[in-house]
Amino acid sequence: MKQHLKALGIVLILAAVLVWGFNFFFMPKVQQASTSATNLTDMEKNGVPSFSFKQLNGESLELSQLKGHVVIVNFWASWCGPCVEEVPSLIKLVKEFKGDVQLLAISGDSSLEDINVFMKSFPELKNENIKIVWDQDRSLMKKFDIERLPESLILAQDQHLLKKISGSINWYTPESLSYLKDLLKK
Repeated sequence: MKQHLKALGIVLILAAVLVWGFNFFFMPKVQQASTSATNLTDMEKNGVPSFSFKQLNGESLELSQLKGHVVIVNFWASWCGPCVEEVPSLIKLVKEFKGDVQLLAISGDSSLEDINVFMKSFPELKNENIKIVWDQDRSLMKKFDIERLPESLILAQDQHLLKKISGSINWYTPESLSYLKDLLKK
């Protein structure tokens, strides 16, 4: 009988340790997701906070300088297959709108060399309506709670967040074109 009580005690202790471990490791993630949702709601209501960035061409720019345009903020990396897959449709979309839609492409690559090789594969990225940024320390990805690539934010002309898109999509579809045309009429 003592052995059964001893075994029951060990099982109860192990169960308590498992519950504590679950709460310790998984509860902070739930809180983080809640914080991320709060940030998205805040950006929808109050607009995306402006930030400065340096483009690959060396020019410094601030997000607020793109007010008056619909802005697609696209987080990507050259090693990300889905990111590479959506680039041609993003380029085509930006060209279609002749400056009314701006692309801010923020790379999470580890080296500038990787980005330069990528850029050689897509020479159409050298376009005045496409801003390429290397987020070397990933501070912008942290600022916008980017958890996986690609992720994109669509900002209205007043820089309020309209949509957050996780994953790769075909940006050049009749639905996308219609959506952006409607935005530009507002």
